[in-house]
Amino acid sequence: EGAYGEAVERVRREIAQGAALAGGALTHWHGLPRDSTPDELLTALTDSLATLLRGAAATADEQIAEAGKRDPAARAGLAPCDTHGAAERIGVAVRHWRRCAEELAEEEARARIAEYGGSCAPEEIAALLAAALLGGRRARKAGEKLAETLGAHAALRLGDRGGRLLDGCVTRAMRAERDRSLAPLDALDMTPEHQVELIAALSVLQKER
Repeated sequence: EGAYGEAVERVRREIAQGAALAGGALTHWHGLPRDSTPDELLTALTDSLATLLRGAAATADEQIAEAGKRDPAARAGLAPCDTHGAAERIGVAVRHWRRCAEELAEEEARARIAEYGGSCAPEEIAALLAAALLGGRRARKAGEKLAETLGAHAALRLGDRGGRLLDGCVTRAMRAERDRSLAPLDALDMTPEHQVELIAALSVLQKER
């Protein structure tokens, strides 16, 4: 529980620091709109988010493995590490987040056009939203561009909704990995208190051996 809770906080800190806006994502950010497309930027940012989540999950698994070395009986009650499976599950989670972000962008684009007419590119709004959410200070211009495109009120609304969506993605992804790890104990249909008691009992037996 604690390891995956720390993983969530780690990803939140990295997002706030703009860690996702690096490498290819940073290149596409600087290249927008002449040398990079909104889709390329959004794809790169989605990949960066997945990388942050995979790193956090791997760190949590390492912490659990280290604890297991000190207390093998406790580790025996948990599912084995599944790095490949975790990468796939996290990939599904971030792709879902991307689709939801694109839907939010489409809603705001339609609302803007309905109220003021003209044109408004949903794919550009989605990319700017992702950059604003994941880029930290490096991408502060993304928020400014959203305000220019949608209006200040709509941009703030989109940012709030997008932020909740992103935090939900991070929380659910780490919770899924935690639940997978605890699945053997959950299969016994025990309360958390009973799980703790069982692990303690197993530890005592292991020491007696």
